Amino acid sequence: MSRLGTVYTYSIIHSGTGNFKNKTPYVVALVEENQQMRLALVEGYTQDLQVRIGMEVGYLTADERNNPVYRFI
Repeated sequence: MSRLGTVYTYSIIHSGTGNFKNKTPYVVALVEENQQMRLALVEGYTQDLQVRIGMEVGYLTADERNNPVYRFI
């Protein structure tokens, strides 16, 4: 069974620094999963994707700092 979360709020980042400098634009979201809020990167953003509060995202992995990474589904 895949883990699903819900976008509570989000920001589309158009100017990144460090490791994210060449990954713009990307989405950082506050995702609610199992009644817990998690700040996370959400992969799979394209400029024609209509991101909205309440949309479902699927858990993908944890990054090197154990931060959650989700994907648009």
